[in-house]
Amino acid sequence: MKRLIIPLLALLLLTGAAQAQKKTTPLKKEEPTSASPQVLATFDGEKITVQDYQEALKTLPAQLQWAIAQNRNLRAKFLDNLVTKKMLVKTAKESGVKEDQEMRRRIEEFKNELILGKYLREKLEHIKVTDQEAKAYYDKHKKEFTTPKEVRARHILVKTKEKAEKIYKDLKKGADFTKLAKEYSIDKASAEKGGELGFFTRADMVKPFSDAAFSMKPGEISQPVKTPFGYHVIQVEEVKPPQQKAFKDVKEEIKKQLFQEKQQKAFDKLVAQVKKKWKVETHTERLDQIFNSK
Repeated sequence: MKRLIIPLLALLLLTGAAQAQKKTTPLKKEEPTSASPQVLATFDGEKITVQDYQEALKTLPAQLQWAIAQNRNLRAKFLDNLVTKKMLVKTAKESGVKEDQEMRRRIEEFKNELILGKYLREKLEHIKVTDQEAKAYYDKHKKEFTTPKEVRARHILVKTKEKAEKIYKDLKKGADFTKLAKEYSIDKASAEKGGELGFFTRADMVKPFSDAAFSMKPGEISQPVKTPFGYHVIQVEEVKPPQQKAFKDVKEEIKKQLFQEKQQKAFDKLVAQVKKKWKVETHTERLDQIFNSK
């Protein structure tokens, strides 16, 4: 309850009470204390605030940020990590650890990365991709957004042609495919499922297998097909023709692709301008000394 009362009281003091006074003076901004909801942890005069936590959270990959947001234990663990890190840094400073040349070099590198990142964001933030641009790309490249033909089939794989021919003849006489697959197929993963392979595209299988499967109609059983794995007897169960993906289903994918292309083009143009501004002289032959090459 206190967390609700304190901010409300502070708001009243800063607004209504201040306006009731004929003369006002600027209020001095105070640092949050350990009693403040903005302070998440304290030790030896040090504190971790909500802002500290949020800033540290932003440095994590998006997936990890999401995981922490969804899990109370992870939230607490991340806070504990921040406290631990701050305590270790404080301990290191108190032990007399000083900045050295290597540390200053790395700080300078990090600072340069931040400066460059900000500069590039400012230069590239104007880049946008409209729905109209995405639709124009879609209309011009429809083949890119077509799902290929798929076949659902099952097979029985054996080592010899003779065995495959015997199985084929039995199947043509009415033998149960599932039973024969479980009994004879050396492809154990599919044998347990009666030879079932599920849906696949032509590119998913070796060429002789695909050539046979994609030339068949549902219900047909192939004669033995030789591949590097042995001899297959294939039964096609279902065929899915190629399908055109709707624009609404691929719009965001297209916009992302076009955005990256525009961004790269703008970056390349920026680099070209910079290189034109300053004459660069390189000595690639001197790289050998770094890698101890002759």
